[in-house]
Amino acid sequence: MKRNGKRTAIALTIAMMLPATSGTALAASPEIHPSHIASVTKSEEKLPERATQIVAALEKLEPALKTLTDRTIVKDGRDENLLNLYLESPESNNMGAILVFDSKTGELFTYNASLNIWKQGEIAPDEVILQRAEKAVLEMLGADKRKQIGSPQLSTAVEEVDSEDLNDPSAIYRTVYYPTILNGLEILGNGTGIYVTTDYAGHILDVSSTPFNLRGVKVPDPKTALTPEAVKKQYFTPDRLDLGYVLEGKDVKPGMQYVWMNAPYIDAVTGKQIDFIHGTEIAGNGKRNPDNLKNITLSPKGEPLIVKSRADGEKIVTSLFDVDTKGMFTEYSTGEVDDEFIHSWSDDDGDEVSISLDASTGEVIGAYNWMETKSLPVPLSKEEALKKAISVIEPYVAKSSTEWQVEIFDPYKQPKLADWMIELNEGEGEEEEDTGTGTGTYTFLFHELHDGLPVFDRNYWMMVDIESGQVLNFIVNLPEKEGTLPILKPSVTEQQAAEIVAKNLPVKLSYLWPTYKGKQAPFLTLVYTIDKSKGWPYVDAVNGTLEWNQYEE
Repeated sequence: MKRNGKRTAIALTIAMMLPATSGTALAASPEIHPSHIASVTKSEEKLPERATQIVAALEKLEPALKTLTDRTIVKDGRDENLLNLYLESPESNNMGAILVFDSKTGELFTYNASLNIWKQGEIAPDEVILQRAEKAVLEMLGADKRKQIGSPQLSTAVEEVDSEDLNDPSAIYRTVYYPTILNGLEILGNGTGIYVTTDYAGHILDVSSTPFNLRGVKVPDPKTALTPEAVKKQYFTPDRLDLGYVLEGKDVKPGMQYVWMNAPYIDAVTGKQIDFIHGTEIAGNGKRNPDNLKNITLSPKGEPLIVKSRADGEKIVTSLFDVDTKGMFTEYSTGEVDDEFIHSWSDDDGDEVSISLDASTGEVIGAYNWMETKSLPVPLSKEEALKKAISVIEPYVAKSSTEWQVEIFDPYKQPKLADWMIELNEGEGEEEEDTGTGTGTYTFLFHELHDGLPVFDRNYWMMVDIESGQVLNFIVNLPEKEGTLPILKPSVTEQQAAEIVAKNLPVKLSYLWPTYKGKQAPFLTLVYTIDKSKGWPYVDAVNGTLEWNQYEE
């Protein structure tokens, strides 16, 4: 997958690779100087020796920072145990940096700099980005800190930009994440670790360290985990794999694959698939409910899902969300973000609808509804919600594409509160009960069928609100170039594909730190995850080999 699929995969990869938001967003902002912060005043504070050493090391790494000669040291307005060092250019308010230190030890908490301190040159290769990040960690945080973190994970969020866009700070960065290591295992789920952000050329824009406290937290011994072989035998089974086609497979050629459709997190002690957030067991142990998978026949009209003007956008928004953009909204805006173009309609009450387009073709990539709506007299049934979803996509599906498969995802069911969740919830109002279905949303994933099998990179994804009957989200994922799929025959069975995966795909043992209502659990859980370092794994059904879908071109 390239265009739409690439962006979707990038978002998924970052979400899985970076468990929490780093300081990347700050790297795009020039608003980090004393002149922009009302509470900052000149002071006689002095940096501890360690902080002075870090500043010198940083200036050696990035000599351009020496030009930021207007410097102010102040106590942090929110924490008097921190010192803020502001570096500002005497010539430009848009060029500056901030470093936050422990006021006693001088150790660094955060460094952040404006992108436009540097002129953007050639794009640095991955190895250069990783080398510069590694040097920044060692020089600014120290060798002892480096021993507490694992191998660097480089984000795949690389977007090619035209020369006129090289000064756009929202698009030009890479992030390297170093996970916290405990007993030799990475800790997932709480974002602890070190983040280093660079621009395309490898200049250090941001370094941040996320501390954590394990006091009172139970840490299981890794020796209590099942062996990788036992987990693979329990989890790598044929009923967890789907067989289907891809138009843009390896080397952008049509292919046939056995794939997983969800990312597994497996309790390393019980072998059960668990929820990544709460750490609770997933209903059905993560296996698909066959009653929620249906083959359907559509009556498509082949209308173009392309927007070239505001009027085109209003027509499609009306069709998708049943809204009158002129009568219901007072504001309209457009704008381009990376390679997507956005049309948005909103009002003063916070209601908004928008559509995202491929900037080069005008094709709709997604549509989103944030409107307050009235409830129906009776909530939609699953069958009624499916009829609604079908009526939305039928006008836009190609006339030749009549046979489809739909997978229905039932409304999210709050995991039954474990004892630790109840304890954390004490004093915060009523306990959340497992009330079952009846409210929420149905989610539908439509795949075109070819020779009776789904085409994985030809799909529509939609959420329908049960109470109001409104479409909330609509995502289009189609190949960049249409083509004809051949009729292929698998050389391996589902059982053999599962055995190939079990034999060739490593699993990784880690700690998961579950959360509830933003609070960390009083324990860590041992989990196994599949190795996604090379991309998303699949078995080539024709060749019978384990391969990886790459997340970028």
